[in-house]
Amino acid sequence: MLVIRNKAIIYLTIASLLWGATAPIMKLTLNEVPMFSLIVIRMTFAAIIMYLLFGRSLIVNHKDIKLFFFAAIFGVTLNLSLFFTGLKLTRAINASFLVATVPVFTLIAAHFALKEKLTLKLIISSLLALVGVVIIIGRPDGTMTLKNLLGNIMLLLATTSWVAHEIISKKLLKKYPGETVAFVTMAIGGIIFLPLALWETLANPTWIQALSTQSVLGILYGIGFSSLLAYWVWQKGLSLLPAGEASFFFYLDPVSGATLSILLLGEKITPALVAGGILILSAVILAEHKRKAHPLHRV
Repeated sequence: MLVIRNKAIIYLTIASLLWGATAPIMKLTLNEVPMFSLIVIRMTFAAIIMYLLFGRSLIVNHKDIKLFFFAAIFGVTLNLSLFFTGLKLTRAINASFLVATVPVFTLIAAHFALKEKLTLKLIISSLLALVGVVIIIGRPDGTMTLKNLLGNIMLLLATTSWVAHEIISKKLLKKYPGETVAFVTMAIGGIIFLPLALWETLANPTWIQALSTQSVLGILYGIGFSSLLAYWVWQKGLSLLPAGEASFFFYLDPVSGATLSILLLGEKITPALVAGGILILSAVILAEHKRKAHPLHRV
């Protein structure tokens, strides 16, 4: 049991650190690569590599296609389109901190999805998290523009869509291995955005020729690390731990995300980010304190 838990911790830690670094890297890459094209390239090539690695073992029962479709909608279609749109409008470092709301949103989702009783402790923790989010979204660096506000809201919506994906994936992982869930999710996500990617290329057919080495490296990171490896190891870790417990690993995102945002983009950690992050962390600690079993342990 301890060995399994240690494996899960390693898987989830790798995924969280890789996704944390994704925000600043993708923000730079989006300067030269159209958004939908970047999503399709990431998901398609990652899915192809996954298929080459596991081949015929990636078998799906047709009865579960609908569930896989919704997992892709929330985990790729909504999550990445909102995430990339948010990155283009606001600071990458904000994404790293807003992802820390995942555990709180997971608890709230458990109330509606699993009919868990809405306790006073959960209400207070949700309000604390909400205040933290408002601080980060409203005044990320002491000022607020409509562009920044919209970007922050997009990042928050991307985070909530991931919570839905997490709950759906946990159900799928009862029947399928992590690589199957990752492969099908990425494949469906890539197919959905293909028409928009083609439209982007027709509108600007020379964007590929104008790519810098920096953007090529960003694309390669997106394919190999934030898509292929991160999605795969996250599903592997999620299959070994309860969804609620796994979501806590998102607190590692600011470690790599904030570091690279400072180094690559020259962004700064502001008092507002620190204050908002402390409130969100306090909210989760309060919600989880002395909880005998997480509501999503049953999922």
